Amino acid sequence: MKHIKSKEARPTHIPLLRRFLVGNEGSMTVEAIVMFPLLCWAYVATFAFFDAFQARSTNLKATFTVADMLSRQLDVVDAPYVNGLLDMFEFLSNSADENTWIRVTSVVCTEECDKDSRVLVKDWSFATGGNYTLTNVDVATYGDRVPVMPLHDRVLMVETFMNYQPVFNVGIPLLEMSELAVTRSRFAPKLCWETCVE
Repeated sequence: MKHIKSKEARPTHIPLLRRFLVGNEGSMTVEAIVMFPLLCWAYVATFAFFDAFQARSTNLKATFTVADMLSRQLDVVDAPYVNGLLDMFEFLSNSADENTWIRVTSVVCTEECDKDSRVLVKDWSFATGGNYTLTNVDVATYGDRVPVMPLHDRVLMVETFMNYQPVFNVGIPLLEMSELAVTRSRFAPKLCWETCVE
C-alpha cells in the first residue's frame, strides 16, 4: 500500500526561502534608495563631529594664548586690557557672540602649600561682560586644578567660556565649552590689578 501525502501537508515556504537566501539577483535602484540616506547622514554627522572637536581644540589653544600674554605682562592690568584679551580670544576661537567671556583671577597660596589642605586666596578677579567673579570660597574649590606652588607664590587662572552651535542637527546639543589655563607671571613677582601695592 502506498502512502500518499496530501498537498496541504507539503511545506511550500521552505523552497521559496531557500531560493531567496541563495539568489543573487537584485535591483541597484532599490539598494541605492535604501542606502543613500544613510550614507548622506553618515557624511554630515562625520563633518559635524569633527567640527565640534576642532572648535574644542581651537578654544583650548586660544585660552593658552591669552594666558601666555598675561604671563608676559609687566604693567598693571585693568578692565580695558582684559576686554582686549576677550577681543583677541573671540578672534582666535571664532566665537564672537554675547555668550563668550573670560575670567582672570590672581591666586596666592598662604598656608600649607605642599599639602592637600593648602589655603588658596584670590588677590583679584575680573570677568568680562559683568559675569561672576571668583570669591575666596570659590578659589578654594579649584585646589585640585591649581598646581603645587611655594608659599606666597602667585598664579594666574584664565578661564574662557563660549557656546558652540553644531553646523548640522545630527544629535549634538548646544555645547557650553569652558577651559582653564593656570600660569605664573614670567617677568614680575605678581600681576597687579589697576594699582600695585607692595
